[in-house]
Amino acid sequence: MNVKESNELISHVSETLDAQINKRGLLESQLFPVTAYICVSFYNAYDILYDILKQVAEKATPEKMGEESRKILSELNCLTINYIPLYYMEGRMGEIHRMGGDPSKVSKKKREETLFILDFWKRLASAYYPGNELFVSDLGGNYPAIDTDDINWTLNQVQEIKQDEVKNIKRVMANLEVIAFLDECEARAKLCDHGPYRINDEETLVFREIMHLYDGGKPHFPWSETKAKAPHSNIAFAFRLKNVKAKFDDFASMDTEPKTFTDRITGVVLLKREGDKIIPMDLDILDEYNEYAKNAQKELYIKFSQWDRKQKLIAGAYAYSYGYARYTNFVGITDQIDWDLSERTMNKYIPEFMETDFDPGITRHFRTERKKRKEGPSLYLMAED
Repeated sequence: MNVKESNELISHVSETLDAQINKRGLLESQLFPVTAYICVSFYNAYDILYDILKQVAEKATPEKMGEESRKILSELNCLTINYIPLYYMEGRMGEIHRMGGDPSKVSKKKREETLFILDFWKRLASAYYPGNELFVSDLGGNYPAIDTDDINWTLNQVQEIKQDEVKNIKRVMANLEVIAFLDECEARAKLCDHGPYRINDEETLVFREIMHLYDGGKPHFPWSETKAKAPHSNIAFAFRLKNVKAKFDDFASMDTEPKTFTDRITGVVLLKREGDKIIPMDLDILDEYNEYAKNAQKELYIKFSQWDRKQKLIAGAYAYSYGYARYTNFVGITDQIDWDLSERTMNKYIPEFMETDFDPGITRHFRTERKKRKEGPSLYLMAED
């Protein structure tokens, strides 16, 4: 990829992130300094991502990774694929902003690394999405993450259910979402929604997937181990919906019309992944998942509430950075990577964000359209020289 191609890509990525960030706003939590640790993680990604992806690329091509990730309960999905342009390019934007907004001050080595990263991401995303698109938003809010064979197989597993069963399923799913969210320091990295897959004029199929629950094996994070254990580390809820419109965003979250669709669920199947196999589960397993979710929530909340701001900053930034383990897991090298925050992050950005929640570079996303036309994309184009 040359500089001209990269700048065309940066412009598109920048417009996409502008829209998403303006829609969601800055993130707040009473438990974690979420915006602050996200900013720290961006700078850390700018330090570490090139070395990680370089090692991944030695084991598998981005095209192979994209094509083979079109499956149920895949670690690489629209959210985790977006980690590359979101985390790294935000860190790059922040660094350039601190250099007076002049991309020509970026070192030659860093420019070459950025070209490699953008090329890797474009090849990965275009192999994953239909039509060689790069974002769910490029597909108009449709997120077809799986192919026809998997859709048809899932539909053959769907069970008819009663309304009282639907309410219980949604209650358990909500509790699992809370523990998945909490374990990620109040981020949605373990969650993925996709669809809608049209069945007929009235019905569609949608998925909500939850991954990396603690089942007694190796904990996802150092703090993830709890006395409570899930019956399995992942679960997918596939819902057959009647007369529901569903749209998806670039963070793998679903918005529906009507907002509440409990009474429009006509069938469901619970699925789990074991290696290369997807296995249907009995609805009775929900009681075990629910018991785990409720007890693990209590354990983690007590643990986190005893941490100080520095511990929470480091943990949150670590959790975001460990998102790249989805790539290293694909090629089996996760245990060979040092996932600790970089020395520069620890010495410069942890102390800085102990005092503030806000990075000045973020303001670029909130400029007027007129200012963007005058000053250029939020993420800064690469210097031509």
